[in-house]
Amino acid sequence: MPEARTANPAICPLCGSPNQCALAADPHAGECWCESVVFPEELLARIPATALRKSCVCQKCLEEFQKSKGRAAGP
Repeated sequence: MPEARTANPAICPLCGSPNQCALAADPHAGECWCESVVFPEELLARIPATALRKSCVCQKCLEEFQKSKGRAAGP
């Protein structure tokens, strides 16, 4: 897990890959996939403090977390 020194809103703070957040690319873009899912507290607790509320977790990290817990990602 990469430790972010400066949070990049377009990069997942857990894996360092692009998070595909439409709002990171354009704050006026409308809705993003990340607004229609629930991010478990246990997953959010893994985000480095420097990236909290600054970078979205990517869909792949959310799905992998959900699979590891035996749950499907989604609303």
